[in-house]
Amino acid sequence: MAERVTVDAILAGLASGDPEDIYDAIIDVGKQDHPELADRVVPFLASQTPFLREAAIRALVFHLRLSSYKADALRMLELDPDPGVRAAAAMGLNTFAMKDPALVERLVEVALKTDEQEAVRESAFISALVGAGIERPEFPRSDWVPGFDTRADWALLARALGRAGIAIPPALAARLEQP
Repeated sequence: MAERVTVDAILAGLASGDPEDIYDAIIDVGKQDHPELADRVVPFLASQTPFLREAAIRALVFHLRLSSYKADALRMLELDPDPGVRAAAAMGLNTFAMKDPALVERLVEVALKTDEQEAVRESAFISALVGAGIERPEFPRSDWVPGFDTRADWALLARALGRAGIAIPPALAARLEQP
């Protein structure tokens, strides 16, 4: 019976006029694993409110891992004006990157873009590492922001790409040569 109450509460939150209640409900859809409510979250991908777009893409691709929204995540990574949305899209793509070397390459490109926000670059970097199959014990345990470009472990990314059989992009090779 508690499950029904939870779903009812989520539906009430999604129907709320309060953006913070809507945000909480969208995140609950993902965290509580309710893919049957995904269609209720989809309209928020186009919300005028950035944190609702961020919650929607996070719920659909990061928490629920719904491949039908991979294209939305890619579009948001490329085009959304809000860096929080772009970072959430990059992080959510890690699930799909594990089976898609071209997506790993795209995430590496984003991580290397010096004109992109550091949080977006860091999310893309982490997703590229996951997509390249980095093992848990090898995963870095440090903060890379602020100062992402100099603090990120580019050599680790190159090793992970090599082990995954993914070519090291010229921009990454050039970055490895920098101090």
